[in-house]
Amino acid sequence: MSSSFATALGAVAGLYLFLRALLHFTQDVKEPPSIANAIPFISPLIGMSAKKAKFYNAMRDKYNLPIYTLRMPGSRLYVVNATALIPAVQRQFRALAFTAIESDIAANVGGVSKVTHRIINRNLVRDEGYLMSFPKYIHSAVSAGPHLDAMNRKSVEVLADSLEALARKGPATVKMFEWIRHELLIATTDGVYGPKNPYRNPAMEKAWYKFEPSIMTFVLKLQPQLLAKEAYQAREYMAKTWQRYFEEDWFKTGSKLVQCRVKINDEFEISRKETARIEVLGSIAILSNTLPATFWMTYHIFSDPVVLEDIRTELSKGVKEVDGVPTIDMAHVKECCPILLSTFQEMFRYNAIGVSARIAMEDHLLEGKYLIKKGSTVMIPAHVQHTTTSIWGDSVNEFYHKRFVREPGTKRPNPIAFRGFGGGTTLCPGRHFATTEVLMFSALMVLRYDIRPVNGTWVRPPTDKSPLVAAIPIPDWDIDVELHPRDDKEWQVSFSGYDKEMEIAAEDVEGATENLNH
Repeated sequence: MSSSFATALGAVAGLYLFLRALLHFTQDVKEPPSIANAIPFISPLIGMSAKKAKFYNAMRDKYNLPIYTLRMPGSRLYVVNATALIPAVQRQFRALAFTAIESDIAANVGGVSKVTHRIINRNLVRDEGYLMSFPKYIHSAVSAGPHLDAMNRKSVEVLADSLEALARKGPATVKMFEWIRHELLIATTDGVYGPKNPYRNPAMEKAWYKFEPSIMTFVLKLQPQLLAKEAYQAREYMAKTWQRYFEEDWFKTGSKLVQCRVKINDEFEISRKETARIEVLGSIAILSNTLPATFWMTYHIFSDPVVLEDIRTELSKGVKEVDGVPTIDMAHVKECCPILLSTFQEMFRYNAIGVSARIAMEDHLLEGKYLIKKGSTVMIPAHVQHTTTSIWGDSVNEFYHKRFVREPGTKRPNPIAFRGFGGGTTLCPGRHFATTEVLMFSALMVLRYDIRPVNGTWVRPPTDKSPLVAAIPIPDWDIDVELHPRDDKEWQVSFSGYDKEMEIAAEDVEGATENLNH
């Protein structure tokens, strides 16, 4: 053995022993157990990079801990496995704050100015702060009522008109994800932004598709202007486009939601130019999950004849002839189609890979026994909750479209374990808008079309290349499909009104959130 090799080997061994000692002496005995330490501070990074969302499942299965610590260079992650601990985390919305993450996203992803960031970052966990106030400003716009109905109606009208125009042309061959993504992007943004919707410009749509896959580069501050140049330029283009939208007061013809977002910015003295940058983040909120969710919903329905038949039978009961025109009412789809809604929820349970995260604003003793250190991150991976056998049963790894249908004498799965839309302060405020869109698109497709893969066989695309930031994964490759209209009739959608909130998340289920208020 050469002296140089021996010296290098000794240096590596010395470094390893130093890191082991550092890990040991900086880990408080009251903290959740530290795991994945084969190479101290490095092994978690290797595991996350290799396994992505499945890494957390592997750690759960290997160590069987209710909560554990992952030590990485300069940071601590506390990962929650036990469903019983989720309410405890969500109740501590000031000590364990999501607003701290939102503030960083505004600066790093939206690119807001230092002045605007100071406004956003002020009073992060106090009720008078910008981010703590935000949900109160938009509540009326996204809760059951006339404002939500108006957004839903507009988006569904856009979808129905587009599908009607397509049906008149006869059979068509499309790339399924690309086609659905476009249809939902236009419908969603028309519903929110109104007749001056910037996404009606193909250049804006193209900019979104360039920006979204690189969001994590912005989040991690990895010099996006150099390492993600096209995405950076796309963000700047979108910000300028939004600036015109707001400075020309076009938002006044948009939904109550976008008007409320302008109102809070005005009252916190945030300029319209900066409001434009914040609206780039608004696009993430309304598009990032809705578009792939609609693709997977369509895939699960049409790739399984049993699912398709069950849903088509259920929906057909609500079809009425109005002046000789077959008509489906939006209220019927939302209120009287439990199998369709269950399929939607199962689609999220089966596919969602999102992680709810919070920053510890102070040292906190969770449930009186787990020390959460200030500055660390607490994470609740959806995929862990959605693949726990004790909650979902032996069929946990199967797609069962009736899993969420409430049957007499059948115990309901713990609603807290369903994390499709997050929970607590990370709960998606627009979940009812998004759900209605996906359900109505699915309903119209089931009633109006047959979909067949061009190669004759449905094959589920992998999602290994999906961006890390995605809560619903994007398929690695598209599916070429044939769309066949089932008849030559002109269909329509009616809107009789529906003033109830669907039971989607635990917060929507009566009695499920008595101790889960934040």
